[in-house]
Amino acid sequence: MKKIRWGILGLGNIANKFAQTIKSMDSVELYAVASRNKKKAEAFGKEYEVPSKKCYGSYEQLVEDESIDVVYISVPHVFHKELSILCLKNGKAVLCEKPVTMNENEIEEVIRIAKENRLFFMEAMKTRFLPINQKIKSLISEGRIGEVRLLQADFGFKAEFNPDGRLFNKELGGGALLDVGIYTISYSSFVFGNHPRSIKSNFYIGKTGIDECVSINLVYESGKQSQLYAAINLDTTRTANIIGTKGRICVPKFSNANRAYILVDGKEEKIEMPFDINGFEYQVKEVNKCILEGKLQSEIMSWKDSIEIMKIIDDVKKNF
Repeated sequence: MKKIRWGILGLGNIANKFAQTIKSMDSVELYAVASRNKKKAEAFGKEYEVPSKKCYGSYEQLVEDESIDVVYISVPHVFHKELSILCLKNGKAVLCEKPVTMNENEIEEVIRIAKENRLFFMEAMKTRFLPINQKIKSLISEGRIGEVRLLQADFGFKAEFNPDGRLFNKELGGGALLDVGIYTISYSSFVFGNHPRSIKSNFYIGKTGIDECVSINLVYESGKQSQLYAAINLDTTRTANIIGTKGRICVPKFSNANRAYILVDGKEEKIEMPFDINGFEYQVKEVNKCILEGKLQSEIMSWKDSIEIMKIIDDVKKNF
């Protein structure tokens, strides 16, 4: 079977985790990396055994490398649209970190170009591909906890305040909603679908003008609800509770989960599904599979999903 050759644009912390994953898999090759700083690219490449000549000092050089099959984009999300389009116009399939763009209009533009160039594109919402979350989806479909009526999910961490850093800088797309609120909203869509009937939100705006925390209430058909919270100024449990008419499922660290607890009829059952590597591998396997099968999108994280979730985020922002 052909090895899929990957390139990475943007070499921060998450790119390190992604590179570790690629280096641990047999079906893929970490072929090239790029930063706006050639020395940084070479230092990163040396750590992951990428030849110096494939450690590029510009994003343009990497996307012009004809040997690369697919590019993982790991830069601040304010640049996602621009770099996704750059890759697609240069014949590269794309896995783009979440949130896929800054708003619905941007993702629609990216997907239009993916269609025109007949190239695979997917948002890197790895949470959906984790075995435990796929198992939970099956349990819900089977009616194990009855009709699901309520989802409660939070994702918060206390970041060191830096007005020039990515998280607190408006020009770099800072704020809790886009950085970690995307996990809670995407998880709600995973459980209930992409079409809430009403959306309410409350933000706390910090001194740099970005949302340091946000609470969100999504109401679906028949009164089903998601109560969501996201923060970059507070450590939370990062737990999801899925509550149905017959029981509930608790998912600790839901965004990177490998275990869950099911409570039905007063009895608790623990399910554990350890990662093969670190959790990133499942979305990589999906990308590889889709590319080898000639698909342009994933059924698990489709273009429609990315567009409709960004529309929810745009609606949440209306109360900013």
